[in-house]
Amino acid sequence: MRILSYKILFFFIFGFTELRSNEFALIHSKNFSNLLVKIAVDDNTKQKGLMNIKQLKTHNGMLFIYDAPQIVKFWMYNTFIPLDIIFIDDRNIISSIKEGVPMEKNLISSEIKISAVLEIPRGCAKKLKVKKGQTVSWIIKKTAEIKNIRYFHCLNLKEK
Repeated sequence: MRILSYKILFFFIFGFTELRSNEFALIHSKNFSNLLVKIAVDDNTKQKGLMNIKQLKTHNGMLFIYDAPQIVKFWMYNTFIPLDIIFIDDRNIISSIKEGVPMEKNLISSEIKISAVLEIPRGCAKKLKVKKGQTVSWIIKKTAEIKNIRYFHCLNLKEK
């Protein structure tokens, strides 16, 4: 009986996290809609981010959402993809956009307390005309819910 109790507890602690790791967000702004990204839902996923991923095929990056506004620091150690790192404040306004250089060990910090960070492949922010001061929003979806949603991949956009 005790073993069964531990198995159930293990499932609720680790299984729930695994289920939540299949969450996505559709990002919207005045210049674009339906930019599909994965969500970093727990501390472990937030620490790993896009580390050890060599290319993005099924989504455009990752959204990190924080429970309370805070100064955050990112680094590109073991990250192979050059990134645009977009810091978003508690009003969903972009406070800054910084470049993430693959394998760089220097920290990339938000300048103010933020509530979310969006990581997308470098150059996507320019293609999508994302700028400091713009408002962004997102809708959270499960894997099953995104199958019939038409979204675009940032890297397939043509430069205008």
